[in-house]
Amino acid sequence: MRCRNGLSVLLAILPTINAFAERPVVPKGTTIQLVDADFELADGAAWDGAGQLFVPDVKRKSLRLYNLRKPDQKPRTLIEGIAISGTAFQHGRLYLSDNQGARIAVLEPPYAKQTPKTLAQFDATERPNDLTVDVQGNVYVTLTRQGAIRKVSPSGGTTDIATGLISPNGIAIAPSGQQLYCSSAKTGKIYRIDLVQPNAPEQAATVLAQLPETADGFRGDGMCVDRAGNIYVTGAKAVHVFSPNGNHIGELSPDHRPINAIIGGNTLKTIYLSTFGGLYAADLNAVGVAPAPRMDGPETNQPESDKHRVDGHSDSPTSTAIGEGIRADLNLVYHRDGERDLLMDVFRPSSQSPSDSDRLLPAIVVVHGGGWQKGDKTKFRALALRLAEKGYATAAIEYRLAGEAYFPAAIRDCNAATAYLRKHASDFGIDPKQIAAVGGSAGGHLVGLMAAGDDNAELKHPAHRNTDTSLSAAVVLAGPLEIASGSVAEKSIENPQSSNAVAWMGGDAEQKNELYRLADAYEQVDKSMPPTLFISGSLDNPARNEKTRSRMKQLGRPTGLVIHEGAKHGHWNRADWIEQVVNDIDQFLKQSQ
Repeated sequence: MRCRNGLSVLLAILPTINAFAERPVVPKGTTIQLVDADFELADGAAWDGAGQLFVPDVKRKSLRLYNLRKPDQKPRTLIEGIAISGTAFQHGRLYLSDNQGARIAVLEPPYAKQTPKTLAQFDATERPNDLTVDVQGNVYVTLTRQGAIRKVSPSGGTTDIATGLISPNGIAIAPSGQQLYCSSAKTGKIYRIDLVQPNAPEQAATVLAQLPETADGFRGDGMCVDRAGNIYVTGAKAVHVFSPNGNHIGELSPDHRPINAIIGGNTLKTIYLSTFGGLYAADLNAVGVAPAPRMDGPETNQPESDKHRVDGHSDSPTSTAIGEGIRADLNLVYHRDGERDLLMDVFRPSSQSPSDSDRLLPAIVVVHGGGWQKGDKTKFRALALRLAEKGYATAAIEYRLAGEAYFPAAIRDCNAATAYLRKHASDFGIDPKQIAAVGGSAGGHLVGLMAAGDDNAELKHPAHRNTDTSLSAAVVLAGPLEIASGSVAEKSIENPQSSNAVAWMGGDAEQKNELYRLADAYEQVDKSMPPTLFISGSLDNPARNEKTRSRMKQLGRPTGLVIHEGAKHGHWNRADWIEQVVNDIDQFLKQSQ
């Protein structure tokens, strides 16, 4: 692999990347489909990340729930008698903007059996409009009449962080949590507020973009963001999409005036539009921001119907609670590619001091799975937390998925994460010589490629071509390392419509042969390969990567296979298996030091 003509590889890659750069977030010829017209006035919806969409009906004073796993199921009414103008879902809770009740309320699961609890009560004249919630549980809400944006802390304390705005209406927060966006109903201006001083009493609002004026005015209303930081703002006639820098990059025009928007669906690529004619939906070339999991208890987003047992082992997801002994730094920007911020969550023992040079922590880059098409860094939070409890600094990372960017963007993001940790090792109190990686499924493939291709410049962002991104060790949890041959390549040719690789590469293994070879970790295994452990459930495919293990043994590189009897694919994220998986990873990494 390393001996072949690098220029030919680069020439094969560049047309793919350039073609994607011109691909709009709203696909050409997008169909906007009616989901349900049985609303008097639908407003700000929320997606729970696990199959449920919550949509309020302001005039009917009800909150309806859709279960997207069962599209033929009739929507349920959860609450009656409350005029809810906006909703947001974070930490397993549904946050409500109770307009007539002048309050922010919270609905805990099981939602149909609960009464909303007041988080913050406002003055009767202060009618909350739209709201958004950050990963710390802070609520940001617009007070249209007062021209203000109010922050409500997790304990219910309130602070006005922006005043003097003209008719603030819709509101959204950037994926990094560093910027807040707000639309003006009367002027169509899109305000940006930099949250660089989160405890400051008031922040300056600048104008980022402008909605077009129509015969009906501007009517700036609800808004949301995607994972790339693009902003979707409802106006008088359409939903307008702006890049993080305020450039207009697309629009959607439903049959009725749009009121609000949220990105959800089981792949987080569907935008749901609340309009005067009901609820509509359209597919995007973009991925939404997943709700943050609970920080104070077990993950509860998964529907009960998806929880079952296999050979006595529970498929219940494990807790994402962040214990007192763990320090969490969430949504750190580890790399910026153009306008795109790439984020990571870092967890480490809170007793660790960066100045304590005698106790530097080994680090682990944690790479989530999802077939290269879905998933996000929070899906592997439980694993990252359990490893941090073992004494590691863990960095659960996001990377660009198919739909947002073709390969090799994802592997370049992964290597950029290693470069970031090594550069900032002293800030986190970690040993720059002890940075390993753990990944599951598609994330396992990326970890294997990080390990095997660490000196392949094409797998690194141009800014990191001369940066050391090598790993001290790698753990592959049921991920395929053979991409140019074997089942991945065969499926891309025989069944391209259902092939994740085709969506990720932009073609099948014959059409994009050089890209598939570049993504093939097996072809790049050499004597510099770090120690690599493979973990699989017996109900998965333990024989996967046998060729890679054989080649590593021939080259004298440490490797091994651990099979968990009775476990299936993804068992590393399950309550009955996670401790065993973590113990096996911990033992292997200690032996590899």
